[in-house]
Amino acid sequence: MNASRKPLFGFGLVVGAAFLWAVIPISLKKIGNTFDAYTITWLRFAVSAVLFFVFAYIQGEIKRLQKRDVWLMVLAGGGIGFNYVLYTLGIKFTTASAGNVVVNLEAVWLVILGRLWLKERIGGLKLAGTLITFAGVFAAIWTGDGFCALIKSKYFLGNMLIAACAPFWAIYGVGQKLLVERDVPVTATLAGIFAVAAVFVSPMVVAGYHINPPISTSVWIWMFVLIVPATLGSYLLMGKSLEFLDASSVAVASCILPVITILAARIFLDEMITSTVVMGALLVAVGMIITGRAEVDAAQS
Repeated sequence: MNASRKPLFGFGLVVGAAFLWAVIPISLKKIGNTFDAYTITWLRFAVSAVLFFVFAYIQGEIKRLQKRDVWLMVLAGGGIGFNYVLYTLGIKFTTASAGNVVVNLEAVWLVILGRLWLKERIGGLKLAGTLITFAGVFAAIWTGDGFCALIKSKYFLGNMLIAACAPFWAIYGVGQKLLVERDVPVTATLAGIFAVAAVFVSPMVVAGYHINPPISTSVWIWMFVLIVPATLGSYLLMGKSLEFLDASSVAVASCILPVITILAARIFLDEMITSTVVMGALLVAVGMIITGRAEVDAAQS
């Protein structure tokens, strides 16, 4: 096996990130009636940026940033900023389980951008995994009653907002991968990316700022969970995984997320788990396994 690539370790990092990501829609449901979507998004980026910067500064990693890296951080930060605004709004109009399956359109977009921008190879197995992932996303939003019923569904608006955010997250993924390939420390890049994202979201916060006091202890606890493990921790693991995997493989591997989220939503939110959501989760999990097999084969060749 190529010593420079450790696909199994990389997939382990992605799975760890997925476990942390799984609590995001639950946290948003818990605090969504107290804080508006823009304020939530800004707090996630601003606090995470500060924490990443402090850590990177202590480790002496800020000094390794170069001027040529700035435009990539701006691109990635703008992409993830817009992605999270749409996602935070969308999750308010759909279920946590369906939302996390629909968001796996990000995997499809990142595979496409990985091929067009990063020139990553997409062999038969990886293509099959991508198509199965897309089928899982479609199953999650399909009501089974025809296209007209899908349009009228009470979850349609939320599903479409989340689907629309996918290409912007893929832009972030490409920018992060390019920075990793330049051997820029992950914590330093994430400090810059999240700072740009916070600046990007700031005008929306000013325009849509709304908080419903009083803020309970429970809300603050869920806010902490959202910012520290679910945002800072998950993106640190994902950024490290890009050192071992193609960007497209990271995206498809993260599709294990709905499997985890469906269980979490059932436990914490008492959401009903429909057969279409379960089918979608199973399909995206199969797509992840197939893509993982393709990545291992590539590393052994």
